Amino acid sequence: MKKYKTGLVLGRFQTFHKGHEYIINKALEICDKVLVFIGSSDKSGTIENPFSYELREKLIKKIYGNEIVKNKLVISPLADLGAGNVTKWGDYLFCEAGKIFGEVDCIVYGEESKCKSWFSERIKKSVNFIVISRDDIKINASTLREYMRKNDFEKWKEFVNKKNWGEFEEMRKILIEI
Repeated sequence: MKKYKTGLVLGRFQTFHKGHEYIINKALEICDKVLVFIGSSDKSGTIENPFSYELREKLIKKIYGNEIVKNKLVISPLADLGAGNVTKWGDYLFCEAGKIFGEVDCIVYGEESKCKSWFSERIKKSVNFIVISRDDIKINASTLREYMRKNDFEKWKEFVNKKNWGEFEEMRKILIEI
């Protein structure tokens, strides 16, 4: 039995990189089950959200197939609410998580200064917030998308799990077409 029964990880994963993987791994270390919400699941084909939900899900599944099979990790879409950084969005997030897991013990996330402002006092009191330092892996998806645009596979692959290297050309093509 781990410290938490159910954990939540949220990201747009545009594109999925080792920093995201590090956060999910930490969640799996401390939680019996982890829900990974792929945010902005209803968005694709734009500069900020180039990749479809299906492609992002595929990238995560390539790495976490065993955990999914063992029912330790669940991947689910989370459409945009359009509410911005307000508690309405946080309530929506936990309502959607509740539909899948019933109750969530903790949210595991990379340092995001505004994260706690998304949640009502009720949620802040009932859920543990586990912050993972971004200093451990210094990368972001915007930089990786730039490497793809420049066709810099060598730089890109430093920050992407080897299991996803074969997706570089498909993702690059999507970016070029935007």
